[in-house]
Amino acid sequence: MLARGGSKGIPNKNLKLLRGKPLIYYTIKAVQDSGVFDRFILSTDSQEISVVAKRYGVEVPFLRPEELAKDDSPALDAIEHALKWIVRTAKDICSGIKVLFEKNADMVISVCQTSHPPYWSNVLPDDHSLKGFIKPEHLRNRQEVPVTYRLNGAIYVAKWDVFYEKRNWYEQNTYAYIMPVERSVDIDFKLAELLLREQGI
Repeated sequence: MLARGGSKGIPNKNLKLLRGKPLIYYTIKAVQDSGVFDRFILSTDSQEISVVAKRYGVEVPFLRPEELAKDDSPALDAIEHALKWIVRTAKDICSGIKVLFEKNADMVISVCQTSHPPYWSNVLPDDHSLKGFIKPEHLRNRQEVPVTYRLNGAIYVAKWDVFYEKRNWYEQNTYAYIMPVERSVDIDFKLAELLLREQGI
């Protein structure tokens, strides 16, 4: 289902109340009452619409990119984006599990490459002086700076007994599953957590 937040005709049309319920509710109810769908996903660029849709039991696993939510954005592009997102997410989950077995790991967490080297970041003093802001050994060309990664909050895989005992993701036998930056955008908190038993179920 597609539900864009912006509308030139009626602003926030999908949230306008009709007999006490937002307009989008009637579409959601019709789909749910049909009984022919196993999964119902909403593609929207609006956080407000996302909250309302979730209240009525709809999945909103991502917010649609701005370039696909303009007045002249083809609906087919938004549908293609949603389908690719779902397929890629499933692939990443399977890949995360694969790393768990290949490394004989206890846990696997997804990461992606940072867009800016953390070596070029620092806290500022009260007077905003930049003296010593970057360490001399880090004043080098970007091409010479080591590649760094960050947690992206997408995939967490763990063996149930180890996680239950440690209650901590960052143990010695935890490994990274590297995801592309384009699949690591911070959206409505999305977490795919699979707890596996030692036997690999």
